[in-house]
Amino acid sequence: MKPERIDARDVLDPNGKTAEAFRARVVGHFVRQGANAWDDYVFQPIGGGEAFDILAGVPVQVETFGVEFRMRRHGEVLRLEWLADEADRPESTERRADFLARFVHPWGEDPGRGAAAVIAEKLAERAPKPALD
Repeated sequence: MKPERIDARDVLDPNGKTAEAFRARVVGHFVRQGANAWDDYVFQPIGGGEAFDILAGVPVQVETFGVEFRMRRHGEVLRLEWLADEADRPESTERRADFLARFVHPWGEDPGRGAAAVIAEKLAERAPKPALD
């Protein structure tokens, strides 16, 4: 099986924040393939990883499958899996929908001003002011 390679810019792009505390287990981590910040990362699975509590308000990147997500911990990007306790196990087979509805709120960075807006503002500042008669 070919290792999962991730561009350095995409290894952690938070798209949600945890809504309440829950328990999760580490299923792997991302390791940089070179000494530079722009070098790609490779996912390394961990069998029987550590389980710990995730607090509310933590930025996470929800994976496109299952109940897994990424987060930064102690400078390392981890992939974790939600550990549902007995009270969290509905009869439904929609574990992902249940996880997202209860524990993750959509979130994104506030968009910055684009280059076009900055250039237009600078040009407006330099434009000659019309004479008022």
